[in-house]
Amino acid sequence: MPTNTASGSSCAINLIQPSTSTDQKKTACQEYKHESKIDPTTGAIQEIVTIESQDASPFEIVLDVKPTSHSALTNPRSSPVSREMIPQDYYYQFYLDGIGIGKTKQSKLELSMPFNVAKIYSHDYSTSQSLQFAKINLVDPDDYEQDPDQVEDQMCQDEKVIKSLGTIRVDISKCNLTYRSKPLAAKSTHAVKTTNQMKFSERSKKACLSTTAGLAEESVSDRSAPTMEWQITQQDPHPFLQFIFKYKPRSILESEGTITSKKEEKVVPETVESDPEPEIIINQSSSSHNNNNNKKKKKKEIKPQIIKSENNNNKRIKSEDHLEIKKNLHTDKKLKREDKKPKIIDLTLSDDDD
Repeated sequence: MPTNTASGSSCAINLIQPSTSTDQKKTACQEYKHESKIDPTTGAIQEIVTIESQDASPFEIVLDVKPTSHSALTNPRSSPVSREMIPQDYYYQFYLDGIGIGKTKQSKLELSMPFNVAKIYSHDYSTSQSLQFAKINLVDPDDYEQDPDQVEDQMCQDEKVIKSLGTIRVDISKCNLTYRSKPLAAKSTHAVKTTNQMKFSERSKKACLSTTAGLAEESVSDRSAPTMEWQITQQDPHPFLQFIFKYKPRSILESEGTITSKKEEKVVPETVESDPEPEIIINQSSSSHNNNNNKKKKKKEIKPQIIKSENNNNKRIKSEDHLEIKKNLHTDKKLKREDKKPKIIDLTLSDDDD
């Protein structure tokens, strides 16, 4: 998981396998190319990693941000104040492919860490939507007829969203919170629309991603609206810490050399068996006349049968050439040992993700 070394805060993404039981199987996404940057505009510290995306897989974001993270990152080490790290309240904003999907708060008094975000709830808590990877919906702009009255059928033209495809981001800002009664919220009228519900031109450079990160369809909420909540009284204009995940399908990660292909060439040594002694088969005539007359006896035929031999000549050899057979067999064995070198077997399979 991308971890901010100075503060010890971290973030991770787990894939969730759908299950009818309460115990869900979760698998942490393998991470690559971890790097730390500073946003030149806001000054936020960015922890960036690359992960592999999965078609139609629910996922969760796991956050572990220490209450003293802001102090650890903003106070100079030489300052006396930095010795007693001051805990702060935090405000989280979540973005999937550049679209803000939700927010939450963390009080400095709450010590239960880390916490998971697997779904968002409507303002009145009547419905919820799960976080989910989905196969990108591509259309041919020349053949696709858009209905101006159907917003959901419109092809996405928002450059901000198109440029943000393949990105999951969490912004963390310092704020001041107070615990108050939650005001009554109006009933939710529509779900949050994400890239999972959008259509994109197949000519877009981002079309090669093959997946989007967004929200699943609405479902009935499993929670009731709380009567009390943490409310913001003051908030910094910019985040001080950002966790950014760049997700890509396996085919792209392999082609750019980020991960090793499962279909890479492997050296598989062939099983080398020792050659048995040649089997000599003597064909004799069964005639009694031939048994009594040695002069008319047919000459014995010697047919060498070499098991696992590279020599495909099945010529019959006369018995008087016995010594020559052994000599040839000795040469064949030598050549066989030279030919039995490991082969490089290409295990390439077709890739359906492209």
